[in-house]
Amino acid sequence: MSTTPPMPPALPPAAGGPPGKPPQIETFTQHDTDKDVFHCSYGPLQAGRTVWDPEREIQVRLDQHSLKVIGFSIPDFTAWHAAHADEDGGFEMDLPDFWPADPVDGDGG
Repeated sequence: MSTTPPMPPALPPAAGGPPGKPPQIETFTQHDTDKDVFHCSYGPLQAGRTVWDPEREIQVRLDQHSLKVIGFSIPDFTAWHAAHADEDGGFEMDLPDFWPADPVDGDGG
């Protein structure tokens, strides 16, 4: 006489959600030490357009259609950090949810 083994418990969904979908993250940061660039993305990584923000000395990434801010990059991060970081080494980036109309494309260079 044979018996059917019990079914294993349901597995939790993968960290990225359904197959083929990017991970559901709120903020992703990375310091590329080889190029000395700090990157920050809000939400899942996505293509966008980049504008230079001369006031903050950063590149701001925008959704291509809505101009929603989806992240930023800080070129020459070591020098930027030395000039802008708090005494404890931290920094905050106060960006609007949406960029003003007609941004100027470019990297400031």
